[in-house]
Amino acid sequence: MSLPDDPVLLDSYAAIRCPVKVQNHFDTSISSPVGGSMAGVRISSELQAERFASREFIDQMLDRLARVTGALDLRLLAGEDLAVIRDATRDAVGSGVPLIIAPQLPIDYAGHRWGSPSVLVRGADHAEGTPGYLPVHVKPKRMLERHSRAHQLAGSPLATPWHGERLEMTDARLRTGRENDQLQLAHFWRLLEAAGWQSAGEPVAGIIGKDTVRRTFFTEGERASEPALSLASGPGSSGTQMVAWVELSRKQIRTFSRTSSSGWTLRSPLERYDHEHTFRVNLARAARERAHGETGVGPMVRPIFVRECSSCQWWAVCAPILGSDDLSLRIDKSPLDVREVSVLRSLGIQSIHDLATTDLDALLPRYLPEVRHRDHADDRLLLAARRARMISSGVDLERTTRGAIGLPSSQIEIDWDIETSAADRIYLWGFWVAGSDDWQSGRYAWFGEFRDLDAEGEIRLAIQAMSWLTSMLAEHPHTRVYHYSDYEMVHLTKLVQVSKSPELRQALDLLRSAHVDLFTVIRKHFFGAHGLGLKTVAHAGAGFSWRDDSPGGLNSQSWFAEAAHGPDPRTRDDARQRVLDYNEDDVRATAALRAWLRAEHGDQHLDAVHRPAEIFE
Repeated sequence: MSLPDDPVLLDSYAAIRCPVKVQNHFDTSISSPVGGSMAGVRISSELQAERFASREFIDQMLDRLARVTGALDLRLLAGEDLAVIRDATRDAVGSGVPLIIAPQLPIDYAGHRWGSPSVLVRGADHAEGTPGYLPVHVKPKRMLERHSRAHQLAGSPLATPWHGERLEMTDARLRTGRENDQLQLAHFWRLLEAAGWQSAGEPVAGIIGKDTVRRTFFTEGERASEPALSLASGPGSSGTQMVAWVELSRKQIRTFSRTSSSGWTLRSPLERYDHEHTFRVNLARAARERAHGETGVGPMVRPIFVRECSSCQWWAVCAPILGSDDLSLRIDKSPLDVREVSVLRSLGIQSIHDLATTDLDALLPRYLPEVRHRDHADDRLLLAARRARMISSGVDLERTTRGAIGLPSSQIEIDWDIETSAADRIYLWGFWVAGSDDWQSGRYAWFGEFRDLDAEGEIRLAIQAMSWLTSMLAEHPHTRVYHYSDYEMVHLTKLVQVSKSPELRQALDLLRSAHVDLFTVIRKHFFGAHGLGLKTVAHAGAGFSWRDDSPGGLNSQSWFAEAAHGPDPRTRDDARQRVLDYNEDDVRATAALRAWLRAEHGDQHLDAVHRPAEIFE
């Protein structure tokens, strides 16, 4: 077969990521940027989290699969040329190896696709006796959610990862929001089809996430003795990872449909993938034609800000096209989706100013028929318009209630914040101890370990921190302990349940009567243009600023990694201090916020709080 000189080839991410990225990549008249300024742009927490923990988790799962009888681990050829690994994969498939780890699939030039799943698992053979395989991919995130309707999903424990020995799930389904992962599986299935290696029968693929399951039995009628799987979740639960089997031809992804009476329809992962993949192939072809001087061929898509823009090399190209007042860029809390923004643009609503000044009563009858794929689309637009008006007016917070805000106080007040690693272990407990009359003259106390902690080490550190807090509360029984959101209490509760520690139990019992969640107070009385996160509220209301230029819990995870594993003592010490400064600022911020609430809203209320500075300076 003759190969094209310059083929259009897309990987497994192309169909699920921004089409502008594909367009820019194949338009050779655009210089591919090395980087780009992200000033004023929010950072995607999901993308950052994947950077921290993905490789370690994937390797752990593949190591476990490598212990399955008959498995072939092609990671042993990692130093070889890809052609060598492709040949080894072809030989393994031809020999009917039951499980192939880290395969390299043949490139599908006709279908414009390339890529490989984490694993190939032997499925049903073809009628002529040739082996057939199922793609299985590892994802470092939770893939399942509990669901009352049984039999929505089937799976296989990693020790026996065979589709033919799958067990039904009694209480779980694929998590909402995991549609993109299903499209990736569809990409791998199409690659197997092109090679003639796919399993016979209905198209099925597997996915391994961070969920754990345990063997159980059905509890209904005649099926009471049939084995099954149930989700093992919650503190102290035991279980094993599983291969969750996804039926790729089952209509289970909700998409917009202009012809449907409901405005939406269900499509299968393969249907959805084929549509998105074909669209991007056409984008790539048009971009090449434009780059080669074809007249009348303009860009097929215009940028819309989405989460992946936060780490995209093309941001420096897209940002000037969007402009600083673009609707998708400026509304960062409960943002409108790509279709909602596209429909607004088609109706002449391009910017924050446009949405803030438009007549919504006149707009909604034209807008709603085009966004019926979203539940409560009218409420979503009204909320976005409210935020647009606030942003246009330079307002971050609006008071939604009247009268004084009652806030519990005590002579000694303690603010509390924890930091967790990418493995979700608490490595730092921070406290700010001050009098209610002068929060700034307090002192910072912390308990931390800047190294990788196991379960035992995490509990030991927690006991140290909570023993100190317990003694403080015993010595000053009327002390109030403040934090922002339930994050700290949830983690402490989990540690109590896992450890059965009497010291942690005593601290939790004391805190249940002594703690105050400032977030619940703020949420009751304020609306935020950019949400009600601590960074936003403390800055807009109390005028508090963090010392670090990029404060954030997920950023602090990378600082912790440097503090624990940096290449030299100077790097580790600097990262350690950066984490401590950030944690101290977090607890000082809640103290400053509380002081502002008492000073400005104890006896009166302000209708709005203006922002100290524009974010696009």
